[in-house]
Amino acid sequence: MALAGVAILALSMIVSGAGYLGGGGFQWTPSDMGFIYSSMLTLGFIASIAAGLFGATKENEEFLIAGGVACIALALANKLFINRLYSWGYLDAMWLVAGVLMILDRFHVKRVRETEEAEGKPNHEQLLDKFDKLITQAGTAEPQEAMGLEREMYDVKRMLWLEAMNKPELAKTLRGRLYLSKVGQEIVKRFIDADLKVIEPDIQMAQTPKYPKLADLERFSQTKVQATLNELVEGGILQRELYEKLIACPHCHQTSKVFIRNKCSKCGSLNIRMNRLLEHTRCGAIYKEQEYQGAKCPKCENSIEDKAELKSVGIAFECDSCKSVFGDPNQSFYCRNCASDFDLKSSELTDTYSYKFNDEMKPEAREVLTVTTTADTMEGVGFEVNVSGSLKGKTGVDHQFTIAASKGEKLYATDLLVAKPDAKVDMTMVLPSYAKFMDIPDARPLVVAVPGLESQARDFLSANHILFVEGENLSEIGERVKQILK
Repeated sequence: MALAGVAILALSMIVSGAGYLGGGGFQWTPSDMGFIYSSMLTLGFIASIAAGLFGATKENEEFLIAGGVACIALALANKLFINRLYSWGYLDAMWLVAGVLMILDRFHVKRVRETEEAEGKPNHEQLLDKFDKLITQAGTAEPQEAMGLEREMYDVKRMLWLEAMNKPELAKTLRGRLYLSKVGQEIVKRFIDADLKVIEPDIQMAQTPKYPKLADLERFSQTKVQATLNELVEGGILQRELYEKLIACPHCHQTSKVFIRNKCSKCGSLNIRMNRLLEHTRCGAIYKEQEYQGAKCPKCENSIEDKAELKSVGIAFECDSCKSVFGDPNQSFYCRNCASDFDLKSSELTDTYSYKFNDEMKPEAREVLTVTTTADTMEGVGFEVNVSGSLKGKTGVDHQFTIAASKGEKLYATDLLVAKPDAKVDMTMVLPSYAKFMDIPDARPLVVAVPGLESQARDFLSANHILFVEGENLSEIGERVKQILK
């Protein structure tokens, strides 16, 4: 399209120029304003041709817009100030068409570029499919191959979370996967069920930081637990706060077994002692603490009856190797993991965090985990479970239930009803489920109400022989569902 505009513009200039020269009217008169205007107009159109040609061949939107706008502006200027060179009336319309074609081609170029980018960059559905395949492959892969698959899964997850920043539905999908992962589920349950406030690390010199409140997750590696904590933060489920900055070895990158070393400022020996200096206020003598033996001053030899007579005036270090006395030792770090000696400037600082639950995510987390707990309980007693299951009613309508579970001739239609914060499930929430239950006479109805039912709703369900479970503790809900199924 842009090339067509360039061709129209070039052809019109050639025809106009040929007609002008053929008429013998060309004269070289640089001082004439008409000549100057015609020359500037000609140069402007040549520049428009060049910009349009470059934009079309290089698929550059900016040059296409610049060429088109310049062409239209020059055509309008020529229409207002008719000159000697461009005197044919129909040429103005030709130049306008050429400019419009260049600008319109800009939108074509943009669409082509977006299509190429879309084809070159996988969408989130493709990424989710790829991630699921990698999980399946990693489950059956050899240890060496599994490490490579883990790295690839990490890259795919990073791409998904980056895309989820502008897609709330994708973010919710990814959070749902975290709730359903074994480690993520166990961590979130502690905040929901045990009213856990914060997870803090236990930092010991002999090992890397661990989280005591997650100690029973020992069947999972510490690396897996830490990676899941990071994902829960990335998904907005947990919030982290800097707990401590640890010194890590610059060679093996470990924080464990890194010790501070105080050395003699003269010979570098580790064999140094710290002496506390005390002043005897009665005579002004200053000696080491251990030199005031027998509660007697070495200088005035008077007995020290009250410890208040001795005033601390500082600390002095003494090297047992070279006998030097100095104020402050030289400090360095020693890694017993790889036997490296290094100073603070060459060390690495590793951030260690504590974790809190994001209260805004609690309703979502509680809902998802209640469904998971109920489904797992049903599967545990032999039911075939279909989450978000659909059952056809006697009226021919397909009804969607939170869980549809079957075992032989037994069929359960279960709806999860979660009330708003500081409220309970009321009649307005119960009635839609009741209407569905009535259309499925062969299924046993079951309502799971979180955190509980209002008295009117409870009486209504009991009167209509609809089974129900109340509560907000996940373990208790699971146990009550199990009792009903048995």
